[in-house]
Amino acid sequence: MTQFETLPADILHQFLKFSVLSGEGKYEPALDQLGKCRRIIETAPGFCGQDLLALTGRFEDMLCRIRHREALLKDAVDRLDASHTELKDVELQLKQENAVLRKQLRRGFSAHRIIGASPAMQDLLRVAERAAETSVNVLITGETGTGKELVAKVIHYSGRRRQAPFMAVNCTAVPEQLFESEFFGIEKGVATGVEKRKGLIEGASGGTLFLDEIGDMSPAGQGKVLRVLESGEVTPVGSRIPVPVDLRLVSATNRDLKDDIEAGRFRKDLYYRIKVVHLELPPLRERRDDIPLLAETFLDSFSRTLGRGKMHFNRAAREALAAYGWPGNIRELQNEVERAVALAYTDKIRLEDLSGDVRGAGKTVTISAGAAGGRLKLAEMAAIEACLKECGGNRTRAAKLLGISRESLRRKLKDRDSGTRAEEDQEAGKV
Repeated sequence: MTQFETLPADILHQFLKFSVLSGEGKYEPALDQLGKCRRIIETAPGFCGQDLLALTGRFEDMLCRIRHREALLKDAVDRLDASHTELKDVELQLKQENAVLRKQLRRGFSAHRIIGASPAMQDLLRVAERAAETSVNVLITGETGTGKELVAKVIHYSGRRRQAPFMAVNCTAVPEQLFESEFFGIEKGVATGVEKRKGLIEGASGGTLFLDEIGDMSPAGQGKVLRVLESGEVTPVGSRIPVPVDLRLVSATNRDLKDDIEAGRFRKDLYYRIKVVHLELPPLRERRDDIPLLAETFLDSFSRTLGRGKMHFNRAAREALAAYGWPGNIRELQNEVERAVALAYTDKIRLEDLSGDVRGAGKTVTISAGAAGGRLKLAEMAAIEACLKECGGNRTRAAKLLGISRESLRRKLKDRDSGTRAEEDQEAGKV
């Protein structure tokens, strides 16, 4: 027989109640029940229960430990719930901010926001908008600084792929030995300390991959990119399992790829893969009507960011900007305006505030304008002299025929005589 079987019925009943309460997790009432058991055991007549009292003490100690552990667990759960709620709030906030940023990107890279009033730019933007609604590959060519990446972003953010990533990479900045891992990704453990990483192509899946300066890509790299375009999948370095990708490629270059094909520097098959739609950006010197618009836009932007307030160009500065050849295209114009805003002493940008090269173009314009003015004065004086001869030297009749006052005719003749004397004096000085 066990010790519990020899217990008096009332003590056994109290232990059974303790067992039920502790099993239900009601630790405070269970501890109170143990207290009752202890008092009954201690006061039971003729019963020696030292072992039972020790067992009761161990039960009390066990319940205290369990209660403490449960309290710690509850506290941990509460903290996790709070963290989960906080993470949910942060997630919602990030989603809202992401949506706002995407809207700003769509507005910022809309074709209507690109400054281009010239017919060539208007035609190009219309084609770009139509291409944006498809998934065809696009090749953008043009000189350095003409805005090729900006047009690539317009194509992405104006089309059906705008919710997916836009990944841009300069092909000249990727070393040949890192080409595969950067473009195709790499598996963990390929080399010491290497972690699994997605490549640019897989990262752009569903969206747009922009390859800037594709004309500088090595022949080996060209072949690998061509393989991806043909198969629609990539195989990360260290893996044998291909990963399917949904890719739209927008490429840009300032090179003549047809010449590179003839010279064996660029693959002909890749050229026709990337040039489904071809956009040729005109240099700034061929769209001079856009120069004042671009200059004013840059002026407003930089005057705000540099805290200069409202600024404007004077006539000579505008003429110099319009006359300059801009070999660096829009990027050079942007830098020129930023320099002028930073260095100008007043809110008016003058010819003297521009760089030497641009000032030189302005002086050429001034000289040309002066020469034209001189030719106009000569023509005017020839007409006056012919009219005077017809009128027999009568200035009143000549003025009436010319449609000017007699006083105006007198001033013009006086200016002619003064100029003639100055020329005679200059010639006499030379002699």
